Amino acid sequence: MVLLIQKILSVMTTFFLLVSWPVFGNFKTDSVPVDPDNCNLNFAVISDTHMKDEFIRQFMVELGLKGMQDSDSRLDALVVSGDLTDHGESDEWSALAESFSKYDPADEIILACGNHDTWTDESFDKAKENFIEYNSIISDREITEMYYTTEINGYTFVVLGSETDRTAAYFSPEQLEWLEETMAEKAEEGKPIFVVSHWPINESHGLPETWGDSEPEPDDGGIGDESAAVENILKQYNNVFMISGHLHNGIGDEASESLWGYTSVESDGSFHSINLPAYTYPNARGQVPNGNGFNFEVYDDEVIIRARSYTSDVWYTAYEYVIPLV
Repeated sequence: MVLLIQKILSVMTTFFLLVSWPVFGNFKTDSVPVDPDNCNLNFAVISDTHMKDEFIRQFMVELGLKGMQDSDSRLDALVVSGDLTDHGESDEWSALAESFSKYDPADEIILACGNHDTWTDESFDKAKENFIEYNSIISDREITEMYYTTEINGYTFVVLGSETDRTAAYFSPEQLEWLEETMAEKAEEGKPIFVVSHWPINESHGLPETWGDSEPEPDDGGIGDESAAVENILKQYNNVFMISGHLHNGIGDEASESLWGYTSVESDGSFHSINLPAYTYPNARGQVPNGNGFNFEVYDDEVIIRARSYTSDVWYTAYEYVIPLV
């Protein structure tokens, strides 16, 4: 059944791309990295699965997990950049864990907390408890805070997490100090560092206008009060890739930037910000269907980022970014 639905979605997505290629570009289905013998790290990133204990959301997540599992090139990791659940409730986490238990999408799973994951009917403490518990169940990773670091194939992933239950993030002084110390230590290794935050930097990716408020404030849609502090820490170092979600905008490039002020990949020197589309919901701008994300291929001298529909196994060749490392 899953395979049949995936084939139907592939045909539908392919047809959409055929009739819209002047805007969205061509497509391909070959999922083998350009140079598999020299690819040091191959990982997928998605965001905003907004899991509920209901069939359609579980099914959409499982379509993507199966697509990753069946890829021609094995994924070293799958990163989910927040809003894993719709309200952080135990039954939603249980549904997400059930979906992950059916498939083997990657060698490692990295989960970041989003604002929706903190909105339980009980308290933030309960939301934190659920996040920590289900991180262990889904990723087999033991953590004690909303933020943590892990290494995969010798590359560092720094995961940030809000310490309150509001829409914007709250990164405590302790978390900011931890971030500064971690970045300084890991930068000495001379490799790219991947920072996962559900919230993008304030006024990036077309913010605040792309957040959707009729009268937007400068901080709308971004990290919030601690954004400048995070930005200042990260931009001290070379080859930093910040992966975020939250905005529910589709995959965008220069064309979408001229139309809506939004693009998925922004670079400021050797700091690179990648904003992900919502996986479960249709998106507002750019390549709008759900089920989309990005695939990262890390080489000695460059990182290649490719857009992909994980639900229908279609690759969007118009959205491919080759970022040289310095």
